[in-house]
Amino acid sequence: MLNDRERKWIYRHAYLPEHLPDYVGAVSGAEAYLHQGYLFFLVKKHLIFNGYPLKPGPDAPSRVYDFICESYRPATVAVITSDIWLPAEQYEQESVDSYYRLDLPPPSTGPAIVYMLRRAQRDLQVTRGRFGKEHKKIIKAFVAHHRLNRQQKHLFKQIPQYLKASESSVLFEARKEAELVAFNIVDLGAADYAFYLFSFRSSKIKVPGASDLLFHEMVKLAQAEGKKAVNLGLGVNAGIRRFKEKWGGVPFKDYRSVWVDKREIDVGKLAKKL
Repeated sequence: MLNDRERKWIYRHAYLPEHLPDYVGAVSGAEAYLHQGYLFFLVKKHLIFNGYPLKPGPDAPSRVYDFICESYRPATVAVITSDIWLPAEQYEQESVDSYYRLDLPPPSTGPAIVYMLRRAQRDLQVTRGRFGKEHKKIIKAFVAHHRLNRQQKHLFKQIPQYLKASESSVLFEARKEAELVAFNIVDLGAADYAFYLFSFRSSKIKVPGASDLLFHEMVKLAQAEGKKAVNLGLGVNAGIRRFKEKWGGVPFKDYRSVWVDKREIDVGKLAKKL
């Protein structure tokens, strides 16, 4: 469990969404801990290990990971890091991606973006909102129309819980008159970074440029709050990467995610001894 001093230190140095205890804790139900500048989370016999140090230090993630596993004896582990050190036979479900970042102030927007912003501004009003039935309905439709794994579906289901738990989250919504067209969720809790966490659009009411307008308002707010950059999250797919890149986002951290079943590893070690 984190004390107040540790929490403040974490938010002062956070540069990835998975460095935000309120976010990870709300979507996973896990308790956050800090060891040697690395953040990890525990729920029952499951460990979530963040292999990205909050601040550069002498300890390699592999050494910290081994210490935590020896101390807490988890049955299963989810690992995220820039470079997997584990032997290939010890993990599964590997995902590969990159985190994107937009430095502030952002580069000048091109004519195509300016056109889309003006077009969207004619039809939409952007304000801060509160999560409700309309937002839940849009998320439910998104999940129904996209091929998502179990972890992704669980993440989207926990968005209301995260918004309740976090004092630094902001929901931007775009409405056409009274109708909800799109909304974004950004977290402003870290000292230097804003975190672009979620973006959803209505499948029934489509207004060109709605996502651009919400993104533009988010960047303005991040600048007003004195942030140095916006973490735009993972690339995910070609369409999302193009959107982030057209706004000036660039890859800045390699991402690897794996699942480790320590029970299978322990059984394998026992079999070799026999």
